[in-house]
Amino acid sequence: MRGKAIAFILALALIMPAIAFNGRNNLKIFNEKKELINEPQNVTVVVDIKRIRSHDLQNNKIYFKIYIDDEESQWWDQVFEGMDIWFEWPMAFKQVKYEENKVIPIRIEVWKKGIVDELCDISQDKGDYLYGKALKLFFNLTTGEWYGDDYLGDENGYGHSTGYEDGDYCQNDYEIWFDIYEWGEDGDRMTYWEKIKYGLNTSRDYSNVDIDGDGIPCDWEDKYGYNPVVPEEHIHLDPDEDGLDNIEEWETSRWLSDPFAQDIFIEVDFMKAKYPWQEDYTLPKESQYMICDAFIKHNITVHFDDGSMGGGGDLIPYDEGMDSKDLMAARMKYFLRGDPNYWRKGVFHYAIICSQIEWYWRPAGGRMFYTDSFVVGAQYVRNWLWSIKLQGSDYITAMASVFMHELGHNLGLFAFDGIDNESTRFPWQRGYWLWAPYKSCMNYRYVFKLVDYSNGDDKEYDQNDWAKLDLRRFDEDWWR
Repeated sequence: MRGKAIAFILALALIMPAIAFNGRNNLKIFNEKKELINEPQNVTVVVDIKRIRSHDLQNNKIYFKIYIDDEESQWWDQVFEGMDIWFEWPMAFKQVKYEENKVIPIRIEVWKKGIVDELCDISQDKGDYLYGKALKLFFNLTTGEWYGDDYLGDENGYGHSTGYEDGDYCQNDYEIWFDIYEWGEDGDRMTYWEKIKYGLNTSRDYSNVDIDGDGIPCDWEDKYGYNPVVPEEHIHLDPDEDGLDNIEEWETSRWLSDPFAQDIFIEVDFMKAKYPWQEDYTLPKESQYMICDAFIKHNITVHFDDGSMGGGGDLIPYDEGMDSKDLMAARMKYFLRGDPNYWRKGVFHYAIICSQIEWYWRPAGGRMFYTDSFVVGAQYVRNWLWSIKLQGSDYITAMASVFMHELGHNLGLFAFDGIDNESTRFPWQRGYWLWAPYKSCMNYRYVFKLVDYSNGDDKEYDQNDWAKLDLRRFDEDWWR
């Protein structure tokens, strides 16, 4: 992979002089330094696949076909394997002739290897074959923006698409993150013509420059439709109402957040097993992906940090039964790093996967112990695994369900009689049948079995949990 990446860079280095020097016409314009410069005649359009994730929880083998201006343009043909794959280098590029506001068609296809290769669904469109499954986009060479199956302001995110958007969940669905930009000598994503419009130096790299002093670099502001030379009060802007202001959205953009699409970040720490030969208490990747799948159907992207983002994945020493004091001490040590004002507070939720917890002097499967924090007792789930299997569920599903239940409390799901109702646990209880329409993991009848909140389809004894989520609530500095 590294050799191919080096070859990719060398290839771009060879074509860039033609773009930067040989391909200029006689149009004369001035930059902010009053230097006379000429407009490029050709530009290189780059399609950069950031990440792709399977919705079927399988380690499939996949490959890409990427068409730029109707020509297959991926730099290398390679098969990738895994449920969740991150990419380090751009996937495809093509040099095209520049014309003002010229639109370049781009098509991204994902194929699953098999006896007969199958086209995967990454499009919001319904239907089979290319129209309903491939991602069809149109890139403007002047503005550097694209539209089509994905666009700026898309509630699912700009540069983010999933086959779930069409409502059909059985089409080899994948979730994909990507970027499209013009490769230039300057190193940032702003086009030559955008820099002219903003009065910027066309040869300077503004990717990490905050020229208007509002706390966010020009590149990010330009990508998401803000003027990079006009200050904004980004610390007070939260257009998607997910509890992350624009400064925090920029800080988390390395993990693919979006200021106009709701994101939830969760740092997860684990607990060592009691004995060396036992399995540590963790949250399985498959459980994480089940939770992600439930939320993305409602255009909410969940990001787990189990060590991949530099914060989670700590192994807390074994504790037979964590009480409130233990939990708060762990939160301060492992999540806040001993600093009550640590930057992750108000950005990440915090979860601990431990052995068991004590709740009103009895073991429990989980609990919320602060507005941004909750705990799941994995040993408690293991102890009840025999019953869980008799109900047609399994450990992966049960852990995802309990985790999502406690996360629901972090997101404000409390004030409803079907939530945490002790009379709904067993078939011999009246509440078990009375609250059956409330198909939510917040209902004890369905916890361990269902990884979803209710959509409120039933009029009685039901509520729309998804409509009542408050993603900003965890950021409040209070506790009851």
